[in-house]
Amino acid sequence: MKDLDNTIYAFGCVAAATVLGIGFADYWFGHHQSTSFLSWAVLAAIPWLVGRASLFAPASLEAGIKVKNLNSPALQREAEED
Repeated sequence: MKDLDNTIYAFGCVAAATVLGIGFADYWFGHHQSTSFLSWAVLAAIPWLVGRASLFAPASLEAGIKVKNLNSPALQREAEED
C-alpha cells in the first residue's frame, strides 16, 4: 500500500509541476498578468494536495488506527488501574 501512496504522491507532484509550468509560460508569453499566474498556481496546488493527502489517509485506514487523545483522563485512569 505504501508504494501506491508514493506513486499517487509522485503523480500529483508531476501534475502540479506541469500545471505550474503552463502557468509560468502563460505569464511569460502572455500579457504578464500576475493574477493569471496566481490562478494557475492555485490550480496546481490541487493535485499536489491530493497526492500529499494520499500519503496519510490510506495508511491510517489500512492500519486501523483510531485517533485517541492519549492524555485524556479516562485513559490515564485505565493505565493507573492496570
